[in-house]
Amino acid sequence: MKREPIFNVPTIILALIALLIGVQLVLDGLGADSASEAIMTYGFIPGDATERLFGGVLHSITELALARPDDAALAVSAELADYLGNHPSALPMSVVTYAFLHAGWTHLLINSAWLLAFGSLVARRIGAMRFLWLFAGSAIGGAMLHWGTHSDDVMPVIGASGAVSGIMAAAVRFAFQPGESLSGFSLTATGDYRAPALPLAQIFRDRRTMRFILLWLAINIATGLAGVPLGLTEGGIAWEAHIGGFLAGLVLFSWIDPPIDTSHLDS
Repeated sequence: MKREPIFNVPTIILALIALLIGVQLVLDGLGADSASEAIMTYGFIPGDATERLFGGVLHSITELALARPDDAALAVSAELADYLGNHPSALPMSVVTYAFLHAGWTHLLINSAWLLAFGSLVARRIGAMRFLWLFAGSAIGGAMLHWGTHSDDVMPVIGASGAVSGIMAAAVRFAFQPGESLSGFSLTATGDYRAPALPLAQIFRDRRTMRFILLWLAINIATGLAGVPLGLTEGGIAWEAHIGGFLAGLVLFSWIDPPIDTSHLDS
């Protein structure tokens, strides 16, 4: 009888986590100044995107800081705006690269744990290449929603949380289905992660998925509004990017999920 390994983590998940750890080791080795420069280059900066498209953002921040010299937060923003004026970020590449940078080891380990738990489910179902497309698309979705809500902000956004949120959303589409890993105890559970995905229109009418989504949403909003610091930058948790990534993952999964062969069910 074939025995399953105790730890059956898809290679793509291990590779992604190894890459995230490798990037963090590089940042740690660069020193504070060089690490900050790397984050300003490869992190996603909403204000820089707005500046490129419409102009005027960096100048407005500088003028506002001059008018309010006692505002410490504005002084930091003005310093960042001045830096961006001479060293623009790596747009459009940074809408993805920001997901590989983290604000310290705690931030990285939390994202890696969620990626290991939910990413393994999704990667087993859709394969490595589709998983990478989903990861990147969710990261972009997170960046876009954060940009929409912080269009003039020059603080860099970093972390895989938006991408991982999209992976969690993708898992919601099938993992609660009968016989799957999150559906509860079942004698018929196959463990092959090939149950038909719940249609997008039914996601918000299914009790199990809605309980998960509401709990996830409450935790993200609560921690975001609490302003929990991340350690490496002056900012807190970019919960809007988490929601953007989650919504992107929900939608993108409809196109990325490979067709399921149900011909054996008709016999």
